[in-house]
Amino acid sequence: MTRLIFIRHGQSVANEQNRFAGQTNVPLTELGQAQAKCAAEYIVKREKIDKIYSSDLQRAHNTALPTSILTGLPINDVKELREICAGVWEGRLANEIEVEFEKEFYAWRHDYAHARLPGGESVEEVYNRVVPFVKQIAKENDGLTLLLASHASPIRAVDCNSRGWGYEKMSDVPFVKNSAISIFEYDPATDTLSPIERNITEHLDPAMISNIPKG
Repeated sequence: MTRLIFIRHGQSVANEQNRFAGQTNVPLTELGQAQAKCAAEYIVKREKIDKIYSSDLQRAHNTALPTSILTGLPINDVKELREICAGVWEGRLANEIEVEFEKEFYAWRHDYAHARLPGGESVEEVYNRVVPFVKQIAKENDGLTLLLASHASPIRAVDCNSRGWGYEKMSDVPFVKNSAISIFEYDPATDTLSPIERNITEHLDPAMISNIPKG
């Protein structure tokens, strides 16, 4: 069995400004950096991390960085753990997108599983990018504990698969909060992911919790 400790990136500047980041490189806010440090301290007290993987976008990498410093482990940056490509929505304010792309934005909000972002990825494509990659590295690291720093949509895809669902039911899986921790196990004998605990935020003081689902 492989233990997978997912962490969503801390609050980003795009989150703070209510912008749709997608795969645009945006930094963490001061709050996001503090969230990442609290998460790292929580994780290393409870888990023996063997390897660290991260989306190669800086908000995820810098969320994994405090754990890397505490454990002395390098961060393996990979594009497979990136957020959904938002196409022409990248960097745009959410309220502007809602006005200009009313139909597509409605689908994103109300029919998430079947949404496709104009000029970008569909939710189905994210699911098919992330889930096989996560299972592959879990299989390659059988018996180890991995930390994976990623984003809202990829973590939602993994959570969906761990429930035994295809991408069609991703609308039924809630987003996790900034720097929230979710734990899964992978069984190579059955090639299945199982949920252990989702959306852990007990490492954050209530004032540090931000709940912006985008990017």
